[in-house]
Amino acid sequence: MVREVARYRGPYPYIDGLIMQVTQRIDSIEVMHLARAEGRSNYTVKRLISLWSNLATNFSVLPLRLATFAGVAMGILGLAAAVLVVLEAMITGTPSGWASSMTTTLLVAGVQFLILGVLGEYVGRAFLSANGKPQGVVREMIAPKPDRAAALSPQDALQ
Repeated sequence: MVREVARYRGPYPYIDGLIMQVTQRIDSIEVMHLARAEGRSNYTVKRLISLWSNLATNFSVLPLRLATFAGVAMGILGLAAAVLVVLEAMITGTPSGWASSMTTTLLVAGVQFLILGVLGEYVGRAFLSANGKPQGVVREMIAPKPDRAAALSPQDALQ
């Protein structure tokens, strides 16, 4: 795991995120937390927000996918509003300006967010490729037993 984490060459290393890229086999142990013996933490609110931002953007394409989901949700709301505006126009006459404006806004915003999400998927995949995230890490290689490999003829090995 250490070897794989050390291979990271990106500009914003975040140890927890790098470890989660390499393994999911993580356990926890209970520790006794004591008060700080001396001084104060160097993490200000600004630095904590920066750390969170690096975590959210460096190791996941989830923020980009949220744009896609927001676009789909706004598109569905826009379509539902369009149906309501058409029904209002058929039943009571001319619909209110607010309803038709909101319908148009929701439909246009939904399409924009959907396009942004699709572009984000491409950018996110390119980022993950450039980031060097391994698709898998071999923990251990086990050599075949010599007696079993020698006992097989070439024809048996192909079957």
